[in-house]
Amino acid sequence: MQRVEPTIKNVRPHSRYLHRSLRYLLCVIAAPSVIFTSAVYGQDELNVSDQWSVSTPADISPTSLPAPSSTAVEVVQTPEATKVAEVSEVTPGGSTGSRSIEEDPSPASTPISTPTPQAEMISTSHLPAPGSAVPSEPFARQLPGKEVQKFPGYVYESIPKIEESQDSFVAIPDRWRMFYAGKWYDPYNQNVLKADIPVFGSPGHDWFFEVSAISDSLFENRNLPVPVGFASTTEPNSNDAFGGGKQFMFVQNVITSFSLIRGNTSFKPPELEIRVAPVFNFNHVEVQEDGALRADPETGNIRNDNKVSFQELFADIHLANISDRYDFISSRIGIQQFNADFRGFLYNDNQPGVRLFGNYNDNKTQFNLAWFSRLDKDTNSGVNTLFRDRYEDVYIANMFQQDLISLGHTVQFTVAHRSDLAGNYPDHYNENDVLIRPAAIGDQRPKNIHATYFGAGGDGHFGRVNSTTQFYYVTGAETHNAIAQRRTTINAAMFAQELSYDIDWIRLRGSFFWSSGDKDPFDGQANGFDTIFDNPNFAGGDLSFWQRQSIPLIGGGITNLVNRNSLIPNLRPGKEEGQSNYVNPGLRMYNVGIDIEVLPELKLINNASFLQFDEVNTLEVLRQDGSFGRNIGYDLSTGFLYRPFLNNNIQIRTGASCLLPTGATKNLFGNEVLYSLFGNLILQY
Repeated sequence: MQRVEPTIKNVRPHSRYLHRSLRYLLCVIAAPSVIFTSAVYGQDELNVSDQWSVSTPADISPTSLPAPSSTAVEVVQTPEATKVAEVSEVTPGGSTGSRSIEEDPSPASTPISTPTPQAEMISTSHLPAPGSAVPSEPFARQLPGKEVQKFPGYVYESIPKIEESQDSFVAIPDRWRMFYAGKWYDPYNQNVLKADIPVFGSPGHDWFFEVSAISDSLFENRNLPVPVGFASTTEPNSNDAFGGGKQFMFVQNVITSFSLIRGNTSFKPPELEIRVAPVFNFNHVEVQEDGALRADPETGNIRNDNKVSFQELFADIHLANISDRYDFISSRIGIQQFNADFRGFLYNDNQPGVRLFGNYNDNKTQFNLAWFSRLDKDTNSGVNTLFRDRYEDVYIANMFQQDLISLGHTVQFTVAHRSDLAGNYPDHYNENDVLIRPAAIGDQRPKNIHATYFGAGGDGHFGRVNSTTQFYYVTGAETHNAIAQRRTTINAAMFAQELSYDIDWIRLRGSFFWSSGDKDPFDGQANGFDTIFDNPNFAGGDLSFWQRQSIPLIGGGITNLVNRNSLIPNLRPGKEEGQSNYVNPGLRMYNVGIDIEVLPELKLINNASFLQFDEVNTLEVLRQDGSFGRNIGYDLSTGFLYRPFLNNNIQIRTGASCLLPTGATKNLFGNEVLYSLFGNLILQY
């Protein structure tokens, strides 16, 4: 047989890609096949010039071939007669055809496919089985949501039909269990108790079960101003107005949560969630003075108490998706946690209510419409009582808009209304038999409150400067204020600003807080700002002595100058059960702080605040002392947060704080330094 040297002519000038592809093709017909075969059989068994030849049929001249876009050739060595393989051709115009290539017999039986360089976009990853024809139809593939994508004829795959390969498939119940290897006690990996796999349901409507448990243990020593016992005292020979103020407290909370969730929560909001979160509380307190824990001094100076309540008890119902990116509208009915602003300045509580919430504009806008009918709090534990009405309704509407003013900065607008009708009901005494409503101050007459709050705030960053801002204005009326001894019109305001700057592992902070005070308690204008139920995380939060402790107003009745976990000196007998009071001295606070990431697991938080009353006229009236100054003193605090596993499963918090008294505080409490030390262990599953 005469040896034929294939050549390509008449290649169109604009087909450089095709020309180059065919040149590579001619190269790979000879060189790789020779090299591969010689490696298998050895040089002695192979004579290239004698064993290999490529011929074309007599009626096809190599010089008259059209210019194909590519050609895939399979060369097969067989011990039998010459084989003829079909070669699929695609011309530049897109038409397909085939021609035969005659091959010489050879002693080998291993099929050899001639690879084409990947750089020329010719797929050779999936070649047909030996002896089979190359598909003549273009390969097509359809992606979800896309049109059918057609590939040129030289792109093909060898994909077995599903009927021919069904024995290779193993039935799996669902995709969640495909790689599931978790254990129920391991929260760090897939876990059936952490809603990682469905527990029952149908495809598309799967139900998941989630369990969590938190153990919160608190140890606290403190020194507070405490009056000498009224009916009896542990220091009968003392003539001082102040008794022993050292106290010890231990509080243990166990909070469990059980959630049943329907829907695929990884990709869209749940369709339905039912959550039950009971809380179990035990508290132990030791004080130095009789009568400081209960109204009856015979009960002594040690108190143990416990309480069971619900932290959460609600159903979350998904109402609608309003965009293809799962912007949604949902509702939540029952006892639920709600925070009206970024830092908890106005209302931050767990109460029964109805809430409509959602987002739109690709989650750049969020909104809440909520109504809460508040329950009374337990006196000693601070958790909700089991459905004992507080006779107060709270209505809140707010909206959050991301990337407003600047990228990375969120702006919030709030309108809240409270209707406190406790004055229409009998007097209320707390669990320790102390009168709470009406407050034991002034003329002690009952009252109702109708107040509306308008707020605006921001949280985010401007470049590298972090910023949090909050402003509230409140207007309304008190039917009777015990200090003013008349009906009052409420006009008061509050402003808070925090700026911080990060330098590697150090954050520098500066904060300012102002709540308006009342200049004249008897003018019928209540200008002292008060909240609904605040729990602020600001200027040190619960590390600060002023915010952490409930400081009594000695000589002002059974009321507090400031209540636990609050900033406002509102002169109310506990924010948990007492009513708001808008005739108060107000506050000015100037704070600097530094947070240091000592280790990835260890954070050091330091704060120094200077405190002033905004107006002192109310205190002068109550104490009948005209020598009050504005200055309260210096609040210094430091604390550690240690997370050994870099998550919230184990947290160890310690803190120390003190209040160094100046003018006004010395008038109220003398020269003694007030302090607090605490340790907090949180375990979470």
